[in-house]
Amino acid sequence: MTTTITNAKIFLGTDETSFATAMTIDHGQITWVGNQDEVTDRTAIDLHGQTVLPGLIDCHTHPKYIADALHGIACTPPKVNSIAELITALKSAPTYGQGEGVWIEGWGFDETKLAEHRAPTVDDLDQVSTTQPIFLYRSDCHSSVGNSKALELAGIDANTPDPVGGKIGHFEDGRPNGFMREVAASQLLIRAKSAQNYQTDVNNLVNSSQHYLENGIIAIGEMMGRLHPYDSLNLYQDAVKAGFKPRASIYYVFDELGDEILAPGDDDQLRIAGIKVFMDGSISGETTDNKSPYPSGRRGVLLTNRQKLERAVEYAQKHHLQIAIHAMGDAAIQLVIDVTKDLQPWLTGTPSVRIEHASLLSDQILKQMNDASMEYGLATQPIFFFAEDESYRNYLSPQQFKLAYRLKSMLTTNALTALSSDAPCTPWYEPDSPFYSIYAAVTRKTANGDLVNPEEAITVPQAILGYTKWAAQLGQFTHNGTLEVGKAADFVILTADPFTVPHEELQNIRAKETWLRGKKVYQRS
Repeated sequence: MTTTITNAKIFLGTDETSFATAMTIDHGQITWVGNQDEVTDRTAIDLHGQTVLPGLIDCHTHPKYIADALHGIACTPPKVNSIAELITALKSAPTYGQGEGVWIEGWGFDETKLAEHRAPTVDDLDQVSTTQPIFLYRSDCHSSVGNSKALELAGIDANTPDPVGGKIGHFEDGRPNGFMREVAASQLLIRAKSAQNYQTDVNNLVNSSQHYLENGIIAIGEMMGRLHPYDSLNLYQDAVKAGFKPRASIYYVFDELGDEILAPGDDDQLRIAGIKVFMDGSISGETTDNKSPYPSGRRGVLLTNRQKLERAVEYAQKHHLQIAIHAMGDAAIQLVIDVTKDLQPWLTGTPSVRIEHASLLSDQILKQMNDASMEYGLATQPIFFFAEDESYRNYLSPQQFKLAYRLKSMLTTNALTALSSDAPCTPWYEPDSPFYSIYAAVTRKTANGDLVNPEEAITVPQAILGYTKWAAQLGQFTHNGTLEVGKAADFVILTADPFTVPHEELQNIRAKETWLRGKKVYQRS
C-alpha cells in the first residue's frame, strides 16, 4: 500500500515557490514530503525530474453537458466555420441514422464565427434529419437550437408561451425557428431529451470520467444541479457506483428548488455544496447586464431581481450552503455586491458567496469587494477571452473591454480567486483543458493571436494555484489542492515543466499520468 516517488519536481501548492523532490503515499494519503536524498526505499518510483502538480480542480464546469458533448459533435472552429459545415458535421455524429428517438447532439456554435453571421434555425437542422431529434448548444450553454422533431417532443409550437427568463424564437410567420434563448428556454429541450433515457445519461457520465483524467482533473464543480426530470445527486450516485472517478460538488439551480430543502454533504467523493443563481446572460450572446448599453444600443437581461436574489441568499444562509451567482456584466455584479456586502459570512474555510465569471470588473467594484464584511470567491474563466475575442471586441465598447477578466486585479483583493472552464460553454474544441486557460491567464493571448488587457496577466505559479489550492478552497474540496502530509494523494505528472518552458508552450502541456487516492488511473500512451 506504500508508494514513494522520487527524483521529481513536486509543486506543493502551498504557495508560489514551495517544491519538494520526493513524497510517500500510504492508503491513498500523503504521509511524507521531502528531499530525494532522504529516500531509502529501493522500490521508489524514479520520475527522472518530471514535474508533479496537485490534482487539478475545475470548480465551475458542466459535467452533464460535457458527458452529452463527448458523444456529440463539436461545432466549433477550426472544423466548423459555416452553417453548411455545421450540417455536414452533425451528419457525422455517431448517433446519426440510429433511428427515431435517438438524439443527435452538437455544441459550441457561435454565430459571430459562422460565415452566415446568424444562428442556425430549425430549417437548417431539419436538413440533417426530421425523424431524429437534434439538440445543438450555443457556445455559452445558455441558448440552444432544436430541429422540428426536438420541438415536437418538447411540446413547442407557435402558441407555446415563453418561459420566465427565456425566449422561444419565431420566424416572421409565427413558426418557432428553433432558437431557444437563455437557460429557461433551453431547458424545455433538455428536459425532453433527458426524460427519454436516464440510464443513457448515467452511462454518458461514467464514460466522461476518462476525459477528466486525461486533462489531469481530479475534482469538478457541477454548476447545473437539477431536480427535474430527475435529481442530479441520484445521477452522480449511480454514475459513481458504475465507475465515475472524479470527486464532485453539486450546486443546484435555485429556480428549480421551490419548497425543497437541500442539505450540505460531507462525502469526500460526492456532495451537495450549494445553490446556483443566474443574474444575467453572456457577453457573446449580448445578454449580460451592463451599467452602460452595448455599442449596438441593446441592453442585457437581468434574470434575477434584487428581491429574488435576497431570497436565494437567505435560503443559502438558512441551510448553510454556499451560493454561486452567475454574474458577468458589471451591473449584475454590482447588484450582487449591494445585496451581500454588509452580511456576515455563514461558512468557514470557504467563501459564502461565489461570483461566477465576474467578467467585467470596475475599480469601484473591486474596492467594494475588498472593503465588504462578506468574504467573496471569484470563479473566472480565461478560456472565454481566449476563444471569444472576436465576440468581445464586437459587442463591448473599448471602455467595457478594458474591464474584461482582470485576473491580476482580482488577486489584489481579499476575494479568493480560482480559474475554471465553464465547459463546454465556449467555442473551443478543448474547452476544459486547464493548460489553455493557464496559457491565456499568463500571456493574455487569444486563439486568434490578439492580446487582451496584458496588464492583467498573472504568473505561472499563480495560474496553477488557481487550478489547485484556490480552486480546492473555493469548491470545498478540503482534502485536495496541495500535496502536504495528510492530504489526498491526488496528483498529475506533466509532459513538460510549466515553470520553465517558454510561455508560448504552456498551451501544449498535457497530463502524462493522473493519480487518484494513490493509484495511477490514467497514463498517456
